[in-house]
Amino acid sequence: MNPARNERLMGQLSELVKLQRYKIHERLVNHPELYPGQPPLLFQLEREDGQTQKHLAEQLRRTPATVTVMLKRMETSGYVRREPDPKDQRSLRVYLTDLGRTALHDLREVFQELEEQAQKGFTPEESQMMSTLAQRMVQNLRDI
Repeated sequence: MNPARNERLMGQLSELVKLQRYKIHERLVNHPELYPGQPPLLFQLEREDGQTQKHLAEQLRRTPATVTVMLKRMETSGYVRREPDPKDQRSLRVYLTDLGRTALHDLREVFQELEEQAQKGFTPEESQMMSTLAQRMVQNLRDI
């Protein structure tokens, strides 16, 4: 396979991700203090509210220190709250607040809008093929 072609594809995918993050941040006018890297943390808490910071870091594939900084900002902004773990006072559990749940609702709307715009003019088959290929690429990179 042509290495230049592969680099171009990875560059295009990188540009797609950067553009998506920018457009998400641009559209979250009701949540200007929500940083582009924070939505995945909100979605992870939605899947399992009350996770420990350590578990969040593992799930998000971030260092514990990075997650701690994210959580401090998000707690200050009112999106999450941290409470001591009743079974282990050394651990903190993280919970969504009402503002965090509102942000999730707004994020879903923005994601849907961007998904529709990004796939404008695609046939259902093309959309499915893109999804399948992207999933395969993610798995290929996870395997190394």
